[in-house]
Amino acid sequence: ASAAVSALAPPVTPGQLAAAASALAAVGLTGVGGIVSTAGGCWAGPGSELDALISAAPELPIDVGVLVIAHTPDDLTRAAERIGDAGGRLRFLGWKAFSDGSLGGHTAAMHEPFSDRPDTRGTHRLDPAWARDMALASVRLGGRVAIHAIGDAANGAVLDVMEDLIGDGVDPALLRVEHASVLTADDITRFGRLGVTACVQPAFLASETSWLEKRLGPERMSRTYPFRSLLDAGAPIAGSSDCPVEPPHPLWGIAAARDRAGLVPEEALDADEAFALFTTGAATAMGADAGLSPGSPADLVVLDTDPRSAPDELRTARVLATYVDGERVATPDPAAAWIA
Repeated sequence: ASAAVSALAPPVTPGQLAAAASALAAVGLTGVGGIVSTAGGCWAGPGSELDALISAAPELPIDVGVLVIAHTPDDLTRAAERIGDAGGRLRFLGWKAFSDGSLGGHTAAMHEPFSDRPDTRGTHRLDPAWARDMALASVRLGGRVAIHAIGDAANGAVLDVMEDLIGDGVDPALLRVEHASVLTADDITRFGRLGVTACVQPAFLASETSWLEKRLGPERMSRTYPFRSLLDAGAPIAGSSDCPVEPPHPLWGIAAARDRAGLVPEEALDADEAFALFTTGAATAMGADAGLSPGSPADLVVLDTDPRSAPDELRTARVLATYVDGERVATPDPAAAWIA
């Protein structure tokens, strides 16, 4: 349905993309991972999302690492070359793929049926041989590998592919699983053993409180969005919003990682861990400089609240200014209120 609707929407303009990036800066983001398709996509209307982003490159105020949804190594290579030539704040970050669907749509690939839909275990969408070839192509291009996996069966299958890649000599720091939502105990341990990054979205907890346990049942709930268990297993974890599915506010994500909207509180992170999730953790997953020392990029955010304050305080905190490379790129703007 999204394809049918997006085909009727006008193409996004460079000015609209620049305005959206400025609105992201206004909530405290100095850089983002932009996931785009080389063909038409549901967020950009008709035409190529990659074309739209490249056309906006000179106007973007924040850094955008581009993860490309491509289906052949040649397609990915052409996209990487075009991003490299675009200039501005764009850079090629790597290849993005999908191994399953969502919990909301009962399409996440699960080992056991959904508790509220015993007729389905979701849908697998990843061919391992193809994924391996595409991953190696991305690494050869200097990129990373990011594969969407929500259900426990999908995560296990993706980790199988990534374990094979590591056996072939691929640096595990270049491999990340997008979401890692429901995991088996063995796969939580495997994330840590392999050193594969779990790119997690604490904001999902706040929007799924009314139906998540009904969908998964109590046993699987204990290993759903298992931030604490992943960290204790030694896995690298990075914070993300999945915007536009969820609001992009990093302070809201930090708050949700700590109080988890009351869901499975034993998997909560403490103040320092949640702060690191959206700072050093996110930067490392983006291949950005995560250090803070003389000569580091002057990407910084000025807040009216200590980012280690109580979660409820973080949800009402204000961003006073955002700087990228030492240049002020955003101040609070009522025109950006839509993003709240």
